[in-house]
Amino acid sequence: MTAVPGIDQVADARDLIANGKALIWDRRYSELVVWVGVFACLIGLVPSLGSLAKGVIKLVWRNAGEVGKILIYINKALHKTGMKINGYRFLKELADELPGHVGTVTQKFNSFLDSCLRKLPSWGGAQLRESIEHVRGMANSMFPRVADEIQQRLLRGLANFASRAWRVVPGQGIIVRRSMQATRQAYDSWQDTMRRVGFDKTALEAGAEPIDASARRFFDDIEELSARWAEEFLNDPNLPKYLREQAEASPEFFRARLATFGKKPRYETFAPGDSLYRVIDNAERHSGGFWSKSMPPDDEAVWRARDAVLNEWNEAGAFIRAELPPPPAGFVGEIAPQDLDLKYPGKMLRGGGEQVWLPGPREGPVSKDQVKDYWHTAWNDRAPTPPSRATLRAGSPNECDL
Repeated sequence: MTAVPGIDQVADARDLIANGKALIWDRRYSELVVWVGVFACLIGLVPSLGSLAKGVIKLVWRNAGEVGKILIYINKALHKTGMKINGYRFLKELADELPGHVGTVTQKFNSFLDSCLRKLPSWGGAQLRESIEHVRGMANSMFPRVADEIQQRLLRGLANFASRAWRVVPGQGIIVRRSMQATRQAYDSWQDTMRRVGFDKTALEAGAEPIDASARRFFDDIEELSARWAEEFLNDPNLPKYLREQAEASPEFFRARLATFGKKPRYETFAPGDSLYRVIDNAERHSGGFWSKSMPPDDEAVWRARDAVLNEWNEAGAFIRAELPPPPAGFVGEIAPQDLDLKYPGKMLRGGGEQVWLPGPREGPVSKDQVKDYWHTAWNDRAPTPPSRATLRAGSPNECDL
């Protein structure tokens, strides 16, 4: 909606006032999400980016997994309105350009603060003046930090959720991706070809990268963070009874599993018929505790990096779909980076994808009866029908079911 001229200006004004109040009046200086809201509003005023950039930033901040949906909206919905925008190129250029717009955003924010000062009466408002100047000073350090974090989320999202299909002419990318996925065949039972004969579990994981400063800080802090999260969950009166029972039954195990999240997860309850996916290397791996809300990507390096999965844990020849409940609830959140330093000094798997942890008996109370489909992973070359290269004329844009 905010891509429509006229509506975007109204929305920008409303959001800037709301976030300005949060900073100046409510003094929520330390909340990064408030600074992101201000940055998104002001970046929308940059002529070369516009309100589409603002909407993208807000979606990506909530969940980097939204990148796939954003590309659909840009490549299909906006294309139909006459806005000839290539979604992949727009997001990539936005990520590349963000740091360069920090100065412009800061200047526009200072103008907004000056306007706020002019509205204050000369005979009072001392506390608000003090708050405004404090916010002005913080902006110099917060906006570069916000730009860097948004840039990293955009780049991770593009790497994890954007295949080469998104790079083509708007509208056609969806057809390519859909036809690529259509070559996958579901089975009602485990197939021998789902094993990966000769897979080297000792090799450096596909998708590994050098450990950076942020990951190193996370590795240093995660024990303290996970203990705090565990305490907060147990003090939460709304924590589902099932999850509370599992946490209290084995506190150390509970904290250890929370440490697999890059940020504090949220808990969710499941409705009948909800589906989860899990990559496996043998027929009995349905009992594992970690699942996903979506099928794995088509590239093993992307999957291992995003989900932080070691070779020795999973040969990854297949994946399954199971229907829940049981269990009635689980924890959902961002996957933590995985330190490979013991075997490969200075290396890690980035993480950043979304995982669902199902605590319970044997760490994951999913029975074989709940498994409805078995699939070969796209990188498994033993699949009877390997994914084929799709053509751009594989279908009509109106057939897209994503």
